[in-house]
Parts: sequence; C-alpha cells; structure tokens
Amino acid sequence: MKKIYFFAFILLNLLSSCSSDTPEENNLTAAFTLSATTVNVGDDIKVTNTSKSSKEIVSYTFNFGNETSSTEKEPTFYYSRAGEYNVKLVIKDTNGTVATSTIKVTVTEENSLLLTNQLVGGSDVYPIEIGMQDNKIFYTESYRSVTTSTTSYYRHVEYNNDAKTFTTKIITEKNGNSGHAQTTYLNNGNKIVNIIQSMSYYAGTVETELNADWSPVKSSSSGAIYGSVKNNDQYYFYGSYDKNPAIEIRNNEGKLVSRKTYESTVKNAFIGNLIKTGTTYVAFGGKYETSTTNEFMNYKPFVLFLNENLEITSQKTFDTSTLKDIVLDWNSFNGSFKVIKLTNGNLALYSHNELRITTAQGEELKLIKLPNNSNIQGLIEIENGFIASSFQKLEKYDNNGNVLKSISYPGIYNAGFVKKGDLYYFAAGCGSSYQNISILEIKLGAVDSNLNFKKI
Repeated sequence: MKKIYFFAFILLNLLSSCSSDTPEENNLTAAFTLSATTVNVGDDIKVTNTSKSSKEIVSYTFNFGNETSSTEKEPTFYYSRAGEYNVKLVIKDTNGTVATSTIKVTVTEENSLLLTNQLVGGSDVYPIEIGMQDNKIFYTESYRSVTTSTTSYYRHVEYNNDAKTFTTKIITEKNGNSGHAQTTYLNNGNKIVNIIQSMSYYAGTVETELNADWSPVKSSSSGAIYGSVKNNDQYYFYGSYDKNPAIEIRNNEGKLVSRKTYESTVKNAFIGNLIKTGTTYVAFGGKYETSTTNEFMNYKPFVLFLNENLEITSQKTFDTSTLKDIVLDWNSFNGSFKVIKLTNGNLALYSHNELRITTAQGEELKLIKLPNNSNIQGLIEIENGFIASSFQKLEKYDNNGNVLKSISYPGIYNAGFVKKGDLYYFAAGCGSSYQNISILEIKLGAVDSNLNFKKI
C-alpha cells in the first residue's frame, strides 16, 4: 500500500512539472484611438494607446503613412498635405510576439476656414499688404477686371469679424506692377498709402493720401518708400531717395520735416523694412550695381544699425546671397522685405525667398534658400520662433532657423501676417478660374502659433 502512495506522489509531481513548462497564453492586442480621424492640413492629432498584453510591451512603433513615424507610446502628429492616410501601430512584447492595428485618417484642405471677398467676381486680385486698424483686419489688393480690360484699381478691403462681411474702398484708379504697399494712419484721421511699383530703370512709389471718408487728398510719384515707423509724434518713412537709402522724417500730419540719406555709407541701395528695437533701429534692404536698362546684377542684401538719431552705428552686407549671380530686373524690388527681432535676440530677415538668421549684430548664422522665388511673402515672430510663408507653404521655425512644422496651403503669394489676439492672420493670393480664365483670388485666413487653421 505504501508503494502505491509513493508512485502516486511521483506521478503528481511529474504532472505538476509538465504543467509548469507549458507556455502561458499570450493576450497581446494592439489598439489605439485618435483625437480625430477627419482633420484639416496642419491639425494636431493625439494618440491614445489602449494596447493590452499579459507580457510587458517593450516597443511601440507608429507609421503615419506619410513617410514619418514615431516610437512614442502616445505621440502627437499632423499631416502637411491633404489626402487619405493609414496610421499603423506595431507593438512587441518581451517574447518577441508582434501585434498590429490600423486606423484610416482623412485630411482635407478646409477652404471653409479661408474667406473670400465675394464682391470680386470676374476679377484678378492679389494681396500687397495686410494690417490692422481699430481692431479690424484689412488688406490692400491689386485689382484687375477680367471682363473689362480698362478696369483696374488698388483697393483697401476691411473685414468685419463680427458681421463676417467685407468693405471695399478704392485707393487709386491706377494699377501698375506692384508687390508691396503700406498704409499709414495719421493723427488727423487721414491715411497715406505707399505702393511700390516697377518704374523705368528703378522701383518707385505711388503715394496717395486719403481723408477719413477715403476721398483722395493728393497723389504723387517719387523715389521708393516702402513703409513707415511711428516714433512718438513723428513718422519715419523709409526707402530710397535719388537711388540711395533714405529715411524721411514727417510730422503727425504726414508733412516732410527732414530727410536722412546714407549715400556716404552705401550707394545704389534702398531700405525695404525698418523696425524699432528699444531706442535704436534695424534697417533691412539691398544694394546693386547701377544700370540704365531693365536688368542689373550683383544684388546683395544688407542691414544697417541706427541709433536713436537715425545715424548708422554699424552695417552688414550678405555676400552669401545667391542673387548676386542672377540677372534681375526692377520687378525684384517691388515686393516685401522683412526683418524681425526674435525672442532670443537674433534677427530673421526675408526677401526674394532667402531667409537669414543672424545675431543681434547682423552676423549670419544660417541661410535658408526657399523654392519658387516670389517677392510677395510674409514673416512674423511668435514665442521662441517665427512663422514664414513661401510658395504654397507655411512653416514654423525656432529662433535658430530650424523647421518645427511645415504644412501646405493654397497661397501662391502672401502679403504677410498680422497678429490679433492669439491668431496670426494672412491674406494669400490663390489660384482660381473665372469663365475658363486663370485668375488669382485672395483668401483671408488665420492660424495659431502651431499652424492650426482657425475659423474667423
């Protein structure tokens, strides 16, 4: 009897041993949800990972279907272009077992977030300025009718955010070849609109002063004036005089008081943008070899640093510009020139699709050559970086010029950006058609600091 109990004990131990060598059932399930599956270009999509396993999960790999991926457990991502994408998750446990899950995402280029002034049917329009006055966004447009060959204007278009309506005023019933304008609001209620145009053998300005009712007070053509900066009860109108860099000092009614010229420092040049940095100023422009034809060479961008009396304290010419090797015409000077000061003290300078990051003293740190040369583009500072537009693209950069986010949008030309609240508004010229005629139409839109389009 004892032998029977002994053999039974041995048998139970063997069975127990065999049972412990049997692999545990592996319940590995890859699963996740997305904050949205139908999104607009640039919208952030947040992953919530709901994967389960009886073993430890050692890796998560997301493939977003656009040649980008992530190994974070719960990444946030976006799409630069419209289309349909498959987001695939692959997980692996400590045994090397793999499980997958896939979700489809539809990405649209949501044009309902971009507004069009419906009063411009049958016209070819493109933006040459954007600004804000009395808390209202406005832009200046070059307007040409495609049904009546003699109808062309420069127009002021104001957007009423509350009523969701556009109001249009005629600035001048002349329309030339222009890519830049600036409207200066004077203390007496009048406005001065400076429009840069391509003239014979130089870029010049059509200046129009209008009263509070937008009736013309006077108009003149002169050397190039790209814009103005207000300083207490005066305005500094910057550009060129007799083809040399100049700043006109005007009173609070826009009357000329005096003029600063800088031909002793740099000749055959102009100031395309001027910003105030405390009590000093930074001027950004370009210089070139003189010419009596429509073409010239050896164009180079430069910056001038001015004290509170508008006297030059230092300067920097950028010999790295690729424009110096290209034959240019005077149309190259009728676009926008931008300089902004970044939150770390660096400067960002932008013209002719050359984007530069420099130190506060103008020493070049980085040169970014953007594709599809176009004079009419924008640049605006944000916290710890800036936003720039180029041909059908908006990009977010850090203070050192590294791209943080890049998205497509329909804009071919962009008059720039203006900040209102937490949003950055833009007026972009976009390709369209009217009665089988190719035209440009202007779309007004806004993004936040992370390039998410917002309804306005």
